[in-house]
Amino acid sequence: MEHKKRLFSINNKNIRVMISLGFDGEDLKLDGYVVGKSVNDMWGDSDYEYSITVFAEELPKLYELNQVPFGNKKKLISTLAKFLSDNKAYSLFHDYLKEKNIPFTCFSY
Repeated sequence: MEHKKRLFSINNKNIRVMISLGFDGEDLKLDGYVVGKSVNDMWGDSDYEYSITVFAEELPKLYELNQVPFGNKKKLISTLAKFLSDNKAYSLFHDYLKEKNIPFTCFSY
């Protein structure tokens, strides 16, 4: 991912969590990955991955809402990271995009 920023991470004996925001080509993507004993106890599998993608054609509104010059990817990520740098980053971003009526896709495994 381009201009990738780590939003949140934990690394201990029971769980490892990493959530990042960056550009995959021209699309904005939030990626999360959770692995460890706690995940296995809760989900029955040792890892869990999830993502939200905002496709390039939907990004102009996101730039405008955040008062970032269109195309300044690094600035958009740092602006969004101010409120997404939390262990609830996925939910925060999901709810924000829905509230602002910005189309996106979700994936989890």
